[in-house]
Amino acid sequence: MNSLLIYDAKVAVLIAVFYMFYRLMLSRETFHRVNRIVLLTTAVASFVLPLCVITLHETITMDPVPTVAADLQSAALEYQDLQSEPQIPLWQIVLLTLFILGMVATLVHTLWSLFRILKLIRNSEQHPQQDGTTICVTGNADLSPFSWMHYIVMNRSDYEAADPAILAHERGHIRLRHSWDLLLVDTLTALQWFNPAIWMLRQDLRAIHEYEADGEVLSLGINARQYQYLLITKAASIGGYSLANGISHSTLKNRIHMMLHKKSSSRQLLKLIALVPIVGIALALNAKTVTDVVYTNDTAEAPSVETMIADAMKKAETESTEADSKAITFRVIFWPENAHIAGVPVKVIKNGKTILETETKENGQVAVNAPVGSTVRFTLVDKTKEVKVTKELLETAAKRTISVAFGEGAENFEEKTVTVKGVVYDSEPTPTPIVGAIVREAGSTKGVVTNQKGEFSIETSTGKALLFTYIGYEPEQIGVGQLYKENQECAVHLKHTSTTKVYDVVEEMPQFPGGIGKMMEYLAVNLRYPKEAAEKGLQGRVIANFVIEPDGSITNAKVVKPLDPALDAEALRLVNGMPKWTPGKQDGVPMRVKYTIPITFTLGDGPASHALKEQAANQRPEVIAIGYDDGTARNGLQEEQPLIIVDDKEVPFEQLGKIDPKTIDHMDVLKGKSGTEKYGAKGKNGVVLITTKKGK
Repeated sequence: MNSLLIYDAKVAVLIAVFYMFYRLMLSRETFHRVNRIVLLTTAVASFVLPLCVITLHETITMDPVPTVAADLQSAALEYQDLQSEPQIPLWQIVLLTLFILGMVATLVHTLWSLFRILKLIRNSEQHPQQDGTTICVTGNADLSPFSWMHYIVMNRSDYEAADPAILAHERGHIRLRHSWDLLLVDTLTALQWFNPAIWMLRQDLRAIHEYEADGEVLSLGINARQYQYLLITKAASIGGYSLANGISHSTLKNRIHMMLHKKSSSRQLLKLIALVPIVGIALALNAKTVTDVVYTNDTAEAPSVETMIADAMKKAETESTEADSKAITFRVIFWPENAHIAGVPVKVIKNGKTILETETKENGQVAVNAPVGSTVRFTLVDKTKEVKVTKELLETAAKRTISVAFGEGAENFEEKTVTVKGVVYDSEPTPTPIVGAIVREAGSTKGVVTNQKGEFSIETSTGKALLFTYIGYEPEQIGVGQLYKENQECAVHLKHTSTTKVYDVVEEMPQFPGGIGKMMEYLAVNLRYPKEAAEKGLQGRVIANFVIEPDGSITNAKVVKPLDPALDAEALRLVNGMPKWTPGKQDGVPMRVKYTIPITFTLGDGPASHALKEQAANQRPEVIAIGYDDGTARNGLQEEQPLIIVDDKEVPFEQLGKIDPKTIDHMDVLKGKSGTEKYGAKGKNGVVLITTKKGK
């Protein structure tokens, strides 16, 4: 019991020391990936280092202890006293009880949060996506979007708006596997629930997750200022799932500061060297010295001549074996495709005894230290291949990898250097040579580029495969055994990349000709308010989405949030009449990309008389496309916006665009009851309290 408490205390001290190192040295740097690794690694290391005990041996030579007669009865009583178990102090029992209760309570809280997330996902409306994620739509309008494993959870309003920033943010959490970080750290937190450092580490790790996800959003070219406004809007939404990553998590000021922060110099990574003495000191303090006592024996006899000869022969045999053995790298392939085979059992056998057992790695390779005269055996199901290790093989292995082939006709396989020549064509009905296609050995950087006639020539080995790639075409990998024919050229046909897949987010998002401003101008000039809608005084927002094809044309236009049949039809007319866009691209290749645009119809101010409605039907209304533009503030009808208080003064939500983030000292968010208690009905959608540096 005492050992457990001491171990837990050592862990607590190490976590505190490592966390202080992070706060002082790395927390202000923009190396988010490095900071994440440092926090996770040091947290785990804090639990492992106390178990690493370096034992130092000290040998003491002593003369034999003389035999002394003893009173057997007294010795028996003393032995009985030594065997009696000591009583455990009360304070140790109390501490251990408190530790277990706290650990159980923390674990129950974590499991309850996990149960709530899984229940919410199970009861939601699920929409599987082509990238492997699943969007879960819930009926809770106040729920802020969050992600868990490969699930993205959002309310229906956010799903219908299909905001690219929200999707990119949550997909960033999923791609970077942040959910696994939270599971690990929450488990460690349960074991160190009493330690403030582990709770602060947990909070900083979640902040780093948000910095990484924010970086994923901004890397797609989304306007930083408008994204910051989105964060402020979502800050008032409901979260509360400790095991989930959400867009509203973490401190707004810190996230905005990180977006504006200048990228740290790579020289700042030298600070990591300071971890070395910390680990060294931890190991040194945990080391212990063991005293080995050796008794002299003057009566010991000298070894016989036969024993000395046997020991010398055994030593010579060992040295000879070590001198005649070298590391040999084998590659196990499936002939003739030359595809790598992983997990093949490998044995090294010498004099009928197995001296080494291993298996091939994912790339089909395995390195073994095999002495001359041994046999390396490879077993694939019921097939066996054996390679005899000779001095000649050891010399060859020093220069290249030895291939071992399985498959039909593999008995005729002979590894040799050959020159493969051929032409790369496309897969159209009339094959056309491809100029500039890359031909290289699979798994290496050795390669060539096809000439003006699509021809190539590359020196390679019969045990390898060639990879053919070109932008806009599917990569093709073919074994050299399938390509090479002596004194003959081969023909390779590449297929065009499929363009049927529709992407939500790509590296280069599509652009309206001239940008967002020109699209707003197009909508304002071309929109015609339906007469019947104007007569009824209908106003509101219609959300439509469509697909931008690789040639920039608009297809599959539809209304995802209808308002009125006449207004819906006008929105679709506007979308279908758009000029060709600049298409979105992935890896430089134009792709089909889904795009969503909200259009707000408003008749303007004035008496709602029939005459004015009649006149309004022939006027050009105000058109608002709520999205990410080049710094233009959002206006028009806003739904469920939080109350904005700047330096104790109420400010219209639209004025957020005029606030410079650099002037903000700190932000606070009031949600639910706390907002309505202080600000009444105005705070029902949440309150964002902003304090500037001037108003501090």
